Formats: sequence, C-alpha cells, structure tokens
Amino acid sequence: WTSSTLGDGANNYWRLMSFMYGLKKCIHEQQGFTLVELMVVVAIFFFIVAAVFNAYLSQHHASIIQSQVSDMQQNARIAMDFLSKEIRMAGFGKPAGAVNGFTDAVSPAINNDATNGNNVLNGTDQISVVTGYRQISTLVSAASADATTITLVANGNQFNTTTKRYVCIDGVGKIDNYEVTGIAGNVLTISPALHRAYQADAPVLLVKAITYSVNDAGFLTRNENTGGGAQTVAPNIEDLQFAYQLADGTWSNAPGVPGDIRAVRINVLARTRFEDHSPGQTGTIGQRPDIEDHDVNNVTDGFRRRFLTSVVKLRNVGL
Repeated sequence: WTSSTLGDGANNYWRLMSFMYGLKKCIHEQQGFTLVELMVVVAIFFFIVAAVFNAYLSQHHASIIQSQVSDMQQNARIAMDFLSKEIRMAGFGKPAGAVNGFTDAVSPAINNDATNGNNVLNGTDQISVVTGYRQISTLVSAASADATTITLVANGNQFNTTTKRYVCIDGVGKIDNYEVTGIAGNVLTISPALHRAYQADAPVLLVKAITYSVNDAGFLTRNENTGGGAQTVAPNIEDLQFAYQLADGTWSNAPGVPGDIRAVRINVLARTRFEDHSPGQTGTIGQRPDIEDHDVNNVTDGFRRRFLTSVVKLRNVGL
C-alpha cells in the first residue's frame, strides 16, 4: 500500500500505529537497574564524598595549624619586645638603695623549681630589673634646692608612701632619686630635700622593680612588685632562659655578683597551643631544644615551636 492508493489519512494512521507499537515494545523491554549496578553507583558516590571530605579536613587542619603558628610567633615577639625594652633600661633612675627589696639593677633567679610552690615553671629562669620605666608627670614649676615638696602637673595618685614611693626627677644621676613621704593631690612631700634645683617641666619618673617569669600554666608574667601581683604578658611560653655578660667580657648563666652584669642574652621559646601531629615525626617539628643550661633530655612531642634570642646591653649600668 502506498499513499497513492490509501491517501494521506491512511498513511498517517499507519505511521501512528507504528509509533505506538514501538513505544509499547520499548516499555515492555525496559527492565531497570540491577543490584550490582546500584552498588557500583553507590560506591562511586561514596568515594567522591570521601575525597571531598578528606580535602576539606586537610584544608581545615592546615588552616588551624597556620592560625596556631601565627599566634605562636606573635606571642614570642611580644615576650621578646617586653623583655628587651625593660632590660635595656635597667638601672635608669635607680637609687643607691633597694627598691622593694631589690638592690641590683638586674637580679637573676636561675632554673626555678616549681615544686616549691612559687608558681614558676620548672626549669625556667626569672629576672628582675630596677628602672624608672615610665614618666608619670612633669614639674608644674621650678623647684629650688633644699625644697621638700614638688608639684606635679598631674598623676600624683600614681605614687604612694609604700611600694610606689621611689621617684626620680630628671634622671641625670643618683642625686636625682628621692622617696615620697606624703601626698596631697599633685603635691609630693619627698625625702631627702632636693639635692639641686630643677626647672619647670622636668620629667618625674616612678622607679619600680619589675620581675619577669613563666608561671606553671605557661604564661609569661610581669610583676611590678607593688602589690598588684603578676600580670600576663604572653601565653604559651615554654621556656625562658638568660645568660649574662660580665664586666670582664665573660658570659655566665649564674653570675655570682649581679652588679657585674653588663649585657643579657634573652632566650624565649614559644609553642603552639595544641599538638598537631604524632610524636616522633621526621624533622625538627616536635623536638624541644636545650637552651643555655636548661637540658630537657630530648623531649619530642606534637607541638610546633618558635625560638627567639637577643643580646641586650645595659645602657645605664657600669657608667
């Protein structure tokens, strides 16, 4: 049969019937996925998910490590900056006598043992420096020799007659050191009487004895020895060691005469807050170094560390 015998209507009918038959056959022959095919697809899916998840964990772990390393480096720098600045100024404005029990510009304390209850991390060193570390105010007017009072522009309340009584005016020499015996607003009564005359705007400094140490929790602390206790400077400090250059040029970890100290080698060891790998990993990561006279017996763990060292000369000692 052709379109010439049946016409266009018949031809279209048979085309439709042929299409329906083919569709019906296709539907009847469709059998779906087998169990094996489904298991293969699921396995491939889980492999892909596992790969993505592992990549995420790797990136997250790297991010945590980077954050810890950044914090560790910052802690080490902060610790070194504080120590360097105030050790360098040791002896400036220091009176001839003691300041809150400290008679020397630099007072070392070697390898403290935490078992005696002093809250100093076992094996770490301490150091105390006496310095006119901060200008409190200036003189509001000129002060004549032999006067027993001085008037400050402001901040008279920063002094007292006990632990904050050590005052230095102008900071030229030891004749500029006095002790506060009375306070009335910004007027300080001092002893002895002024050794010399001072001009208006002469700087007035508070002299303190400042102690640095690492406590049992691994915090570098700073104690002004005025009754306020130790204040945190930087966390996660694992070791603090000092060496001292003496007047004859030699170095010592335990100087017998603190007055002979002319320079200090500062050693700060910081570490990350958490471990990030297994102990014994190849390389220097996790290996704690011996510093100066502090032997740590090749301790190996999972912490990353940063070691800083600096030699600071005492500008105001041995002049």
